[in-house]
Amino acid sequence: RAVSREVNEYSTRVAQDHPGRFGTFAALPLPDIEGSLREIEYAYDTLKVDGITLLTSYDNRWPGEKEFAPVFDELNRRKAVVFFHPTTPDCCLNLITNLPDSAIEFLFDTVRAVTSLLYSGTFSRCADTRFIFCHNGSAVPLLKDRISSRWAMDRALFEPLVPNGPLHELRKLYFECAGSTFPECFLPLLQLVSAKNILVGTDYPWGRLTIQQTLKGLLEQGFSPAELRAIERENALSLFPRFSGG
Repeated sequence: RAVSREVNEYSTRVAQDHPGRFGTFAALPLPDIEGSLREIEYAYDTLKVDGITLLTSYDNRWPGEKEFAPVFDELNRRKAVVFFHPTTPDCCLNLITNLPDSAIEFLFDTVRAVTSLLYSGTFSRCADTRFIFCHNGSAVPLLKDRISSRWAMDRALFEPLVPNGPLHELRKLYFECAGSTFPECFLPLLQLVSAKNILVGTDYPWGRLTIQQTLKGLLEQGFSPAELRAIERENALSLFPRFSGG
């Protein structure tokens, strides 16, 4: 709780020191539910943050699990923007010799998180929350049909939780493209969503070439000028309209 409060107050001071230049996403002390609810209240009512940032898993538990429901219900009540960044769950540390966990596990922990939120009914129940997943959704767009097929295979269980079907919920998500503007990343993403659900991202300060590669790759995807304008600016402004005067 103390660390979450410290970083949230620090980021708020940075934004206040540079008006109009920075927004803030508040961190929560999950899996501490009570502490997270308190921090949501403080972050929105006192710090006036723009959204919440979460990891894709906590202590080998993924965000759709029942114990996390009070947090997502409160975020939905506040019509929050929630940004997810992947992590490596405890179950999958040091699996491959000499390979950083992030190389593989970041991709698939995003898949676990999205699938958890989908089939728990969190996406459907929290329809006023805007969810952003980074790195073009990692492997989610590529696996969208396999992820969705579970609904039809066990419809009696999942239709009450996902009444409009899996693809309806997946197509509502936002995806930022840091370090992922390669053809093999965009092809499956654009089979799931259109440019209006894509946000530019940088992954700064990780990787010296990430920003240049991301922007160069984005320009090479064949987007129209209107689509590029949406990805680079207008989609973000629809999520954070207080910046529209900048």
